[in-house]
Amino acid sequence: MELNEGKNFVLIEYPGIIRNVEKALETLGGLTNISSSYASGRALELKYRPDNLYHNGLQAERKNLTDVVSGKLHLAIKIRRRKSSVTIQQATCLGMVSSIYSFKNMSDFQYLPLRRHNDFFEDLVPKLVPNDLASALSWWDRFEEEPNSIPNFLPPYLFSRYNTPSTKMLCTEMDRNMDLTKSSGHGKNLRVERKALTVTVLAKDPFPEAPTEEAVNDVNIRCKNEEPHRLLYALFHERPMWTRAAITLKTGLEENLLKILLAKFAFYISSGPWGRLWCRFGYDPRIEPDSLQYQTVMVTFRQHQSIPERQRLKVSGNDRGAAPVLTNKESPYIDFAYKSGQLPAVRQMWYCICDINLPEAQKILKQEFILTAKKYDDVHGWLPPDAISEIRKAIKNDVSKVSSMIENESMEASTIEDSYTRSPVNSEDDWDQ
Repeated sequence: MELNEGKNFVLIEYPGIIRNVEKALETLGGLTNISSSYASGRALELKYRPDNLYHNGLQAERKNLTDVVSGKLHLAIKIRRRKSSVTIQQATCLGMVSSIYSFKNMSDFQYLPLRRHNDFFEDLVPKLVPNDLASALSWWDRFEEEPNSIPNFLPPYLFSRYNTPSTKMLCTEMDRNMDLTKSSGHGKNLRVERKALTVTVLAKDPFPEAPTEEAVNDVNIRCKNEEPHRLLYALFHERPMWTRAAITLKTGLEENLLKILLAKFAFYISSGPWGRLWCRFGYDPRIEPDSLQYQTVMVTFRQHQSIPERQRLKVSGNDRGAAPVLTNKESPYIDFAYKSGQLPAVRQMWYCICDINLPEAQKILKQEFILTAKKYDDVHGWLPPDAISEIRKAIKNDVSKVSSMIENESMEASTIEDSYTRSPVNSEDDWDQ
């Protein structure tokens, strides 16, 4: 096989059987049009009837093959056979194919301007479009002389707005079996449902007596170790109501583990005198006067720069898996009790009255005060209306006092440090002569 280097060819995949090369080139606009389209980068157009003005052409897609990435080469090969012996052949490689034009897009329906008679079809093109300059100049005059001489031929401007075929069938939708449609999940959210097994109640809602069976089974499956169960059981029998910070500090368990276990031992009260507390199942503070010691006091310390803001940390991972047994003793914790002379850990806290170490709170915890509490109120609980406000005010006054002491001590320390670091002024008499 002979090889000629340095020649590039353009391959046109003609969508048809070519029996006459000259007529095939005419459908493409001729060699001149093909060369100009290739040089300018315009799309190559194919018209099976180039003389018909109503013919809608096909647009070719051009693909450059100069960068060989797939490992395939397109070569232009010329094969010659001897007439005397067909088995003897000669192949000559003319060069490489640099570009390919392929007609893979859809073509619109072709409408010919014809009028059918009994024995023949009449071509309407001469009556619709002028053929030469003379007929074009006298076109409108002919229309005035013969108003009905021009036939009505109005083909659609465009049949398809897409160049590529679609597999969608445009037909009437068939009636489907609704049972099969529902079983396949049609119209449903196929995402796995996240069940919230924790019970949350408002102040006026009925309090649950026991956890649901589903919650108990879920907790037992996700936490098989008995030690965390024992810790929470002992904690809620020691005291029926706790804040979340108190539960974390007393048990030392991780937050993600407490989210799982609390659904089995307690329910959450979101509002009322015992808002933000976890209450043991079966305990109703609204009928127990002794529960006034667990009423919550919310205190904010937004004006104190010495108290840091609490940072919320996200726990990553799959919560639905088996819960590990982790402790929180090495991580920083928030003290659930307020102690006189000590700043709180964060700027917003919920305290139980029994966890506040101040005289105003300890006075309420005395037995004679509990005996006088005979009427329950939906807002104030078992306490007088001003009791919570007095305790909150006492906490803020104590925090302000501690903050002032800390600021004074820091100022004194900075003054002493400045006196030690100040360099003395030496006179010339201090130097030896």
